[in-house]
Amino acid sequence: MKTPDLAPEEMQLDIEYVNRILGIDFSSKDVKELLERMRYGVNLKANKIHVLIPAYRADILHPIDLVEDIAIAYGYDKFKPELPKLYTPGSKEEIEKFSSSTRELMIGSGFQEIMSMILTNKESLFEKMNLSEEDAVETKHPVSLEHSVARTWLLPALMSILQRNKNREYPQKLFEIGLCMDSKGRDNRKLAGVIAHSTTNFSETKATLTGIMESIGLEYKIKKSKHDSFIVGRVASLDFGFFGEIHPQVLDNFGLEVPVTAFELNLDEIFAKLK
Repeated sequence: MKTPDLAPEEMQLDIEYVNRILGIDFSSKDVKELLERMRYGVNLKANKIHVLIPAYRADILHPIDLVEDIAIAYGYDKFKPELPKLYTPGSKEEIEKFSSSTRELMIGSGFQEIMSMILTNKESLFEKMNLSEEDAVETKHPVSLEHSVARTWLLPALMSILQRNKNREYPQKLFEIGLCMDSKGRDNRKLAGVIAHSTTNFSETKATLTGIMESIGLEYKIKKSKHDSFIVGRVASLDFGFFGEIHPQVLDNFGLEVPVTAFELNLDEIFAKLK
């Protein structure tokens, strides 16, 4: 019959490491006494402290865990607070400020924001969107096949939300601002929006998009385009995005029974044009 091994494990602790973390000039004997209060076995050898960790302390994984127990034994109330010597005020990056203002424009236009995961799957990215499969960054050991690749665009996630919201009242207007990743692993920030109700059409999504462009003061030119996720003749593009009426096959793939119009823009490119 086997019995559990209750022999203590040994971990080495450096007194300089302890003092640097806690900001107090402890001696080795001080640390020994504090650790013994926490029921550790302690042996002092030169400048090293050898700590015997009881078998029931499975939470001790790193020397920092021992330092925490030293602080507890010493008493947090005895530590004197100090202001950091280096003053580093935080501030938003300019692209974050731009994203925030764009977000406010979308909310002011009656859209509701969603936040989806950057990991998705090729079926949602390509097959359900009526597109041929393209290269995408894949996870080496995915937890599930539903989250096996990094998204290359945002619209599939918005379509998935509409699919889950089929029992909700229409109209539904959703948008997302988030990072996507191209096949070479480069991040790019995008904005996408969808409008779903029985009478939505190309003109509605165009009006929404042009309103956003004019509000941020960006010059643009609308061009004829082709995109297999959209109805032929009811899709257009700009230098930094596209918009139009979603193709009936895509609607069927997501189980949707109302028309959907959508747009997607590359915010990084727009921001660069405005600088």
